[in-house]
Amino acid sequence: MHLKSLTLKGFKSFAQPTTFQFEPGVTCVVGPNGSGKSNVVDGLAWVMGEQGAKTLRGGTMSDVIFAGTATRGPLGRAEVQLTIDNSDGMLPIEYSEVTISRTLFRNGGSEYAINGQACRLLDVQELLSDSGLGREMHVIVGQGQLDAVLHASPEERRGFIEEAAGILKHRRRKEKTVRKLEAMQSNLTRLNDLAGEIRRQLTPLGRQAEIAREAQTIAAIVRDARARLLADEVVALRATLADHHRTESERTSERIVVQEQLDQARLRISRIEARMVGDAVDGARSTAFGLEQAQERLRSLSTLAQQKLTLLSQQGELPGMQSTVTQAMVDQARAEADSLSSGVADAEHSVGEAAARTAAVRAALDALDEEIAAQSTLVSQHDLELAGLASRVDVARSTLAAARGELLRQQNALEAALARQESTRAELAALSALEQGDDHHGALEEALVAADERVAGLASRIDGERDALHALERERDALAARVGALSQAVDSGDGAAGLLLGGGVRGLVADHLSVTPGYEAAIAAALGTLAEAVLVDDLDAGLAALDRAREAEAGRVEVVLAELSTPTELALALQSTGGLVPATTVMTAPPGVADLLARTLIAQDLDAARAAWPRIERLGAVTTSVSIVTRDGQVLTRSVLRGGSGAGRSRLELTAERDSASARLADIATAIERARFTLEESRAGLVEAKQRATAALAAVRDQDAQRAARSEQVSRARAQAEAAEAEAARLAASLESAEEVVREADSGVERASTAHADFAARPRPMLDASARDGLVAELDGARAAEMEHRIALETARERVRAERDRAVQLERRREEERTATEEAARRAVLRQRQVERATRVASALPAVLAAIDRSVAEARVALHEAETARLQQNEELVELRRTESALRERLHAITENVHGLELRIYENKLHLSQLLERAGDELGLVEEVLVAEYGPHVLVPDDDALTTAARVLADAVAAEVASRVDPDPEAPAFDPTAPARPEAADLAPFAVQEMEAAIGDQRRVEALIAAQNASLPERRTGAEVEGGVDESGAPDHGRAFDRAEQQARLARAERKLGQLGRVNPLALEEFAALEQRHKFLTEQLTDLARTRRDLLEIIDELDETMQHIFAAAFADTKDAFDRVFPILFPGGSGQLLLTEPESMLTTGIEVTVKPAGKKIERLSLLSGGERSLAAVALLIAIFKARPSPFYIMDEVEAALDDANLGRLLTILRDLRENSQLIIITHQKRTMEIADALYGVSMRHDGVSAVVGQRVAAPEERAS
Repeated sequence: MHLKSLTLKGFKSFAQPTTFQFEPGVTCVVGPNGSGKSNVVDGLAWVMGEQGAKTLRGGTMSDVIFAGTATRGPLGRAEVQLTIDNSDGMLPIEYSEVTISRTLFRNGGSEYAINGQACRLLDVQELLSDSGLGREMHVIVGQGQLDAVLHASPEERRGFIEEAAGILKHRRRKEKTVRKLEAMQSNLTRLNDLAGEIRRQLTPLGRQAEIAREAQTIAAIVRDARARLLADEVVALRATLADHHRTESERTSERIVVQEQLDQARLRISRIEARMVGDAVDGARSTAFGLEQAQERLRSLSTLAQQKLTLLSQQGELPGMQSTVTQAMVDQARAEADSLSSGVADAEHSVGEAAARTAAVRAALDALDEEIAAQSTLVSQHDLELAGLASRVDVARSTLAAARGELLRQQNALEAALARQESTRAELAALSALEQGDDHHGALEEALVAADERVAGLASRIDGERDALHALERERDALAARVGALSQAVDSGDGAAGLLLGGGVRGLVADHLSVTPGYEAAIAAALGTLAEAVLVDDLDAGLAALDRAREAEAGRVEVVLAELSTPTELALALQSTGGLVPATTVMTAPPGVADLLARTLIAQDLDAARAAWPRIERLGAVTTSVSIVTRDGQVLTRSVLRGGSGAGRSRLELTAERDSASARLADIATAIERARFTLEESRAGLVEAKQRATAALAAVRDQDAQRAARSEQVSRARAQAEAAEAEAARLAASLESAEEVVREADSGVERASTAHADFAARPRPMLDASARDGLVAELDGARAAEMEHRIALETARERVRAERDRAVQLERRREEERTATEEAARRAVLRQRQVERATRVASALPAVLAAIDRSVAEARVALHEAETARLQQNEELVELRRTESALRERLHAITENVHGLELRIYENKLHLSQLLERAGDELGLVEEVLVAEYGPHVLVPDDDALTTAARVLADAVAAEVASRVDPDPEAPAFDPTAPARPEAADLAPFAVQEMEAAIGDQRRVEALIAAQNASLPERRTGAEVEGGVDESGAPDHGRAFDRAEQQARLARAERKLGQLGRVNPLALEEFAALEQRHKFLTEQLTDLARTRRDLLEIIDELDETMQHIFAAAFADTKDAFDRVFPILFPGGSGQLLLTEPESMLTTGIEVTVKPAGKKIERLSLLSGGERSLAAVALLIAIFKARPSPFYIMDEVEAALDDANLGRLLTILRDLRENSQLIIITHQKRTMEIADALYGVSMRHDGVSAVVGQRVAAPEERAS
């Protein structure tokens, strides 16, 4: 395999397409500095996949596109094509010739292609990687590569050998495998955590499932009772809506009649308005206004005519223009230009003669330079050949010395290797005992399980305490809302509230009463409306309060006096009545309020009041004023009885209930504080338990890590023992080869000495350059004479151009003056015509102004008459509009009545829609189904039948869900190498999916219950059932609808449902799904453990492969370095050493160099040339140890002197036997060994181009 051609299009300085044809041997690219030679190397690196902009000597990747010059614009893209000969099939592709192309656009887009087929950058890198071309491009030795080798660390030098040996692809595979192992370990930990969490959730979820099963049976009764109550309300609202629609229809008919009467009145008004003379008034007004405008315009025209006459008379007095340029002046300038033109031809002839003389002298000088260059070439060839033979003698001698030193080093290395082999075997035997485990791991596992169980117990207890706290908080919120509502109801005022701010007013009567609990309803019924009355100090304050109420129009107000002038005597008599409680004994109030209840007795119920009434009648005259009140608020007097139900609660009852709720609210607040304290203690215990569990888990993981570390130590010792054995075998073979090298070096020294002595006897060629100085002086004189003639020629041409421009300017100026004179004459004629026209207009205007003044006066008189007639017609419309207003008010009243009906209809419809929406949301029923199946005419089924059906259906649905649950239906196939995700992200899709499935199951349960209800014996009304037997003769199951009974039935069912506490309606489905999920995770854990073992085996295999490959590559590189170094450093010594021979995977490479006659070995202490030569020796050794099909070198010999250059060329001749070389150079000796030679130069427009090419003939290559 070798490179055949390279084509550059728009790449850096190669703006035009340029093609280089490479030869299998050595191809040199030469040219001056800055011509673009190194851009050829950059192009090769770029097309083979280089991605570093700095490596390509740029700031960004777009710098590789031709940026333009002063005479040439920038290009939009850069393209490079590389053709490779693959006839030996080294590249893994079925083509004998492979063309790789890469294109970069200025907008950042890139394109890659292999044989015209689009591909990726990775495809190009993978194609070339198997041929020894790594990602770091070690085959390209650029201008900075030698410096990188010199300053590289031991680990970086190891990278050069790894890339040449193809270890990098194995290392990438290992890194990828390690990443997969780390990701798999994260998945393993995550799955362990998930499995433990699911195990902790299964027990409480099972209890919730039992409660959910019981709740579903009760929910069936709640649904049936709620549906029947909703159906009853819907039927009642439909009947009310029908009544409202009939009333609305009657009011609408009445509104239509009144509307017709109103329309007739409006029609009569419009007819009268049409007969009014309003149009005549408008016409007169517009006529007068138009005449006034015309009058004003005529007066303005008169003033304008006078002003224009004045202006035109002033313009006629301006002076004219005079001519300053004549035709004689123009003719004189043209004649002067013609006379100067005759001298230009003579000057041109003189310039031609001077240029001919200069060319002749330059040709003679060029011929002399070619002759001198030929003589210099002969002398250089003789010197170079003599120096080459001398260097061969030195190289042969240094090779012999190096071979003898290498033989000694091989013997020492073999003895050291045998010693290392024994030590590694002993270390391996000592470490084998550490692979055994201990019993401490089982105790750690038991501690971890105990800690997890304690965490689960505390979490369960915290859930219970949290639920209790939430229940107390809900009760607190309900009590707070109730206290607020009762306070608002108590504080809501009426007409008496406005009197509370006056003097002598204490407030409301109810606010000054203190009643024994249980007697509030009796006292409120006895006082009646007086409980809301105003309480004043005395009679004067009461009269003042009544006056204020009358002045403020506050309505009817009742006033009670707090203090009485004389006490009542009847109270003593009533206290002695047995069986009843006097009202004054169960309350505390001012004397005036107590006087109101002095004649009131309180009984337990109506029976007690009826039994005590005969004793009251025996009191005599007092009986007429005595009242008996029961504790539930029923009042009995001698002639009046008040009682029943439906009355609202009094202010006294509301106040008592508010005080009771406030006390209960304080108790609940105290209980909430205690519950919160208990919950905080439990949470602190949970945190401590979790910390202990975490510590136990960390201890278990540390134990596992220690066991893994011991296993790794054993593996490393085993690998070192194997490496020591392999190294001993290799050194034994190297010792035999070193002995053979010493014998070959002895014969090479004798041959080189004989060749050098024969060539030194030949004569050296001569060089003569004495005649060149005279020709150079003659050429300078000819150039000076030519320049003087050219200056005289340009001066004459400039004078001719100046005279011709002057004649043209005079002619143009003369034409402008003539045009200005003609324009002045035309304007004078126009001005005279304008004066005549303005004079005629000024003479005709006075008569027209007098006529327009008369017309304006007449128009004003006509306008006054028309306005008088309109005022009389307006008075006739007042009576008609008054009648229209009365009809409109009547229509408005009817419309308001209709709107009120529509509002009530809308409210009823809104209420109906809310009921239907509730039925649809809560029960999933439409109106027709709701009324047909749950209406008041439908019999109510038995609760036991509904409960049994609901329980059977709930169990069936739970069994179905458990049988079809998929642990992870949306998840892809498990990949243990996939990167770990956060636990929340892993659980979120599962939780959402399970929730959606559970909601669907709950809806199916409700649908099945409805179907079960529909499957019961057909419901019929009471008219269709006779004697409790249906049409088939079977007894009927059900009873007639009773709203109160259904309300009580719903309350009982809801109370039972509330006693169950918080119910998870999805617990049955969640429990089944969680069990299936736990089984799935257990299987995944088993798969992960098996995959982890496989990945560890792969990593061990890759480590072993890389160790063997690197050991072999380093050994070969070291042998090659030992052979190359004596050639480049005759008499010196150098070697490659491993920094950590026992660790072949991480060891670095040190280079020691000791030139002949020096004691230093560090690279940093060498001279610049020696350091460059040492770097070249290392690279050449790598190239020889692991040869690549081609190498690209950019001025690697720039820092070498002639002797060292000869040694390097000797190695390059040897290297090109197996590899293709592409060399960028300035050295002539390097060019001489080339099979193909390209010359590159930079053109004047900044574009690089190939200016020459030489390809050696076949017979030259053979020689």
